[in-house]
Amino acid sequence: MTKPSSSLLTKILAWFFLNLVLSAALVALFFFFQPRVNFYTVFGQQISNRLRTAGMLIAHDLNENPRKNWHRILTRHQDTQQVNFALVLADGFCFSSTNGKPPKEVIMSARKTLALGPPPGEVPPHIFFGPQSLGPKTGIMKNPIQSPPPLLAKPHLIMKTRNPKRYWTGIKIPLLLDPSSDLKSGLLLVSSNSITGNGFFFDPLPWMMVAGGVLLISVLLWIPLVRNITNPLGRMTLATEEIARGGFDVTIHEPRTDEIGRLAKAINHMTSRLSAFVRGQRRFLGDVSHELGSPISRIQMGLAILEQRTTGENQIRVKDVLEDVDQLAGLVNELLAFSRAEINRKSVKLDIVSLHPLVQEVINREDIGNINILNEVAPDILVRATADLLTRAVANLIRNAAKYAGTAGPVQIFAEKRKENIALIVRDSGPGVPETMVDQLFEPFFRPESSRNRDSGGVGLGLAIVKTCVETCQGTVSACNGNPNGFTVTILLKKGV
Repeated sequence: MTKPSSSLLTKILAWFFLNLVLSAALVALFFFFQPRVNFYTVFGQQISNRLRTAGMLIAHDLNENPRKNWHRILTRHQDTQQVNFALVLADGFCFSSTNGKPPKEVIMSARKTLALGPPPGEVPPHIFFGPQSLGPKTGIMKNPIQSPPPLLAKPHLIMKTRNPKRYWTGIKIPLLLDPSSDLKSGLLLVSSNSITGNGFFFDPLPWMMVAGGVLLISVLLWIPLVRNITNPLGRMTLATEEIARGGFDVTIHEPRTDEIGRLAKAINHMTSRLSAFVRGQRRFLGDVSHELGSPISRIQMGLAILEQRTTGENQIRVKDVLEDVDQLAGLVNELLAFSRAEINRKSVKLDIVSLHPLVQEVINREDIGNINILNEVAPDILVRATADLLTRAVANLIRNAAKYAGTAGPVQIFAEKRKENIALIVRDSGPGVPETMVDQLFEPFFRPESSRNRDSGGVGLGLAIVKTCVETCQGTVSACNGNPNGFTVTILLKKGV
């Protein structure tokens, strides 16, 4: 089964989100490494609106109060706007909403900005906030809140400091430093340690909503495309796994003309070819085994008669030949059993079979001798299977365990309930097989030569017959080595009702 972390869908979505993250990281790096971030170019409309409105309000409050209260006024606006305010005059004198002063480089830039304005006493009103109405005698703005000017003033100063790291912007405001004097210009500075200024420079929420909308739309557009690729591949994976288990009646229906459709047609063609090949192989094995049966029987009969009529060394030679013929007859019989087990699964009818009496009948019939075989299957265990096929499978497992591990200890046969299935387990106490060969044990004619060879009677078809019989009963079979020794074969069948 494919892990979610390694599926094609996960990988495609991971690359998609990685692309978004890298794009966002590049934008963030651009702002981080710029010595002077031009906020106005990116967010000019929002900065101008908020800065101009704050400048009008603060200028009005400052001009209505004596200079000794200006620090308190800036502090009040700081609490309201969640940014720091500072006021720099042309002579370098500063008022700040905090106890400290702006860095020297900021003050120098502010004084340079103020120096670019018109001479003192000749400050036209529109230089600060655009066309507006000023008092005819005092020069103080009339109702700046109720009558906003139609034009927007661009910020007069935008910069960034690194020690401390802060973002600065500023706008000129009209000031009455003396009731009897004309309007003077001062630079109102706004600073924050956040690039957004806590929403004063620009509000990130609309941008986040836009980004979220783009992300959502992208995901909604990508998911059908990805599913259109991964779903057919998933169905093909399940089909090929079934084919690998011997289910050649699987057909993949993918009416597509792209690469996936061509892959489905290729798998269907491969399945039909494999099915024909396997059927031909089974038919060949059955025909050859059947045709060899009669000649071998006649040879055995003739050698038996010849053995009785010879003496001395000739009789010994005849016995050796007869043993070879008996071994050949055993091989032919196993080939016949294997070919008969390889029958069409659809023609097999599954019945409710009680495991305990079936296992006990096999033990009694095999007559293993002094080998201790323990039938520990509970009497109430029922499975769905064909009795003849299951009997043949259990008999082969018992003979296999008795032959290769019978002298090492008892052979246990027991059953376990596993959800909707029943596991019939045959466990011996022998040396087991090399771990690298466990997966090959159920292949026809395979023998682990280090512990099991033809001299001990094996031809490599016993477990192959077990596998065929169990799969015909719609079950599965597996094998594993014990710890520290022993060998276990597990047959998994559907639970009987």
